[in-house]
Amino acid sequence: MKHRQHGFTLLEVLLVVAALGVLAAIVIVAVNPQRQMGKVRDAERQGEVSTLREGIEQYYLDSQGQYPSGIEVNSYHEICDTEAVSPSNCPDYYVDLSGLVPEQLADIPRDPQASDTNEDTGYEVGKDEDGNIVVKAPDTEVDNSVKRAGTTLPVGYHLSSASYDNQSFDVSGQDGGAVGVTFSGNGNKMFMVGAANDNVYSYNLSTAYDISTASYNQTIDVSGEDSAPRGVTFNGNGTKMFMVGRYNENLYSYDLSTAYDISSASYTQSFNMSGQDGGPVGVAFNGDGSKMFMVGEGNDNVYSYNLSTAYDISTASYNQTIDVSGEDSAPRGVTFNEDGTKMFVVGRSNDNVYSYNLSTAYDLGSASYNQSFDVSGQDGESTGLAFSEYGSKMVISGPSTNKIYQYSTTEEK
Repeated sequence: MKHRQHGFTLLEVLLVVAALGVLAAIVIVAVNPQRQMGKVRDAERQGEVSTLREGIEQYYLDSQGQYPSGIEVNSYHEICDTEAVSPSNCPDYYVDLSGLVPEQLADIPRDPQASDTNEDTGYEVGKDEDGNIVVKAPDTEVDNSVKRAGTTLPVGYHLSSASYDNQSFDVSGQDGGAVGVTFSGNGNKMFMVGAANDNVYSYNLSTAYDISTASYNQTIDVSGEDSAPRGVTFNGNGTKMFMVGRYNENLYSYDLSTAYDISSASYTQSFNMSGQDGGPVGVAFNGDGSKMFMVGEGNDNVYSYNLSTAYDISTASYNQTIDVSGEDSAPRGVTFNEDGTKMFVVGRSNDNVYSYNLSTAYDLGSASYNQSFDVSGQDGESTGLAFSEYGSKMVISGPSTNKIYQYSTTEEK
């Protein structure tokens, strides 16, 4: 009797292949279950360092350019587990992010294998040499490499990549000597010091920090305080204006009943700087108003002062000095990046902007010269400078042409 031979149907073949796949997966897990679980935990770590970085960057945005304390350049510190211990029990060299909860972080993430009973999260935070936030997970299991999450913001304040935007704004209709410039906190207003008429002028910008959208707004006469005004700046919320005057060698303070509205300004007090320099021409503050900086062209120095009460110049006391004559014999304006790790000085003698790195924020004793950018192609007597938020744009005031010039200073990462 003949037996008929049967071949496999397509359905049977597919079922066999599927069964073999399941068996193979079981074998892989059985052979190296630790590796598979390590991959899962590494993926969790990558997600959590991204969460931490995003929370820190959001805090930076919400806090007008201030990072949580303890985050340093080229130095990485453990993030304290304030879910397990109180912030007061965090070691001094740990970074406490409890102030970000719940606004920027729902909670403080913890490494999947970290204990929930001590201060270690298993994650570290610091900045790279360009000032970018980097969060690290040192205890990865499979890749033997650190998981990192860098900043997603454009990196500003880079003179090495600076370029003129072919954009200028003529202020000769207001004054014949544009010697100082600054912005409001949100970039919707620009302020210029005029040496010819001894005034401070304000301009409205319909697009933040874009001088091509500027239009004249109003004026305040400061000749009653000084006949040679040179620099201007504001406190963080625009309710105080500060003008430095070369003739009387003073810094003058004004209260504004409406933020950044110079028509609401009233003169309050002055602080004499002649003990340090006979030619004060520029002024700046740190982020919280506890430090003040003056650039003096008499001795070609930048000076710092401590203020026991924020933005109250009656409480100022001289702190320290940095000599910038090696870069320029006529320094005129000074400003900082948001976290105080970079200082910028504009020099009238060589028509350059100079940058300095500060290993300790706002500490002139830790400053070292970095690089320069030539602005002589626009004005031969550059005297004032300011940056947009995050340093993507820089403006220079030029009294010889009576114009404000705009530059791009962003390096993409």
